[in-house]
Amino acid sequence: MTCPRHSDLSAYADDMLAPAERTRFSLHLAGCPACQHRLDEITALGQSLRALPSPRLGFDLAAQLNDRLHAPPQGRRPARPRPAWPVWLGWMPAGLAGGLALALGIWLGGLLLGGGAATVPSAGLVRVFDPVPPGGLCAAAEICSLLKGMP
Repeated sequence: MTCPRHSDLSAYADDMLAPAERTRFSLHLAGCPACQHRLDEITALGQSLRALPSPRLGFDLAAQLNDRLHAPPQGRRPARPRPAWPVWLGWMPAGLAGGLALALGIWLGGLLLGGGAATVPSAGLVRVFDPVPPGGLCAAAEICSLLKGMP
């Protein structure tokens, strides 16, 4: 027989096994010192736990629980009061907010996709973005000449 699991040894120590299985465990324990040592530890733990003091609650909890468990049923629960307005009215603010958000999204999307044609700036204004020649101080000659003529 292979060594039994810890839970089986605990059941053996608590005398919770069937007689045939208990006999088989006894035969194994007689020839296996490792299992006998584990069984001794389980037994010592059980004895030390039983030796601990039991705290007093100050009232009989078992009696209170038995009273609650064996109390006659109190009948049906009282019905919940019905609201003065229909239930769907409670969802109205959320529906209105969702509809408003949807309408606003469609309107803003329409503005982005085009109501008017794109305007192209004239070529003279775009010259500001031309590359500056090496050593040049102005990006566009027109701007430099305008600045030179100013007082």
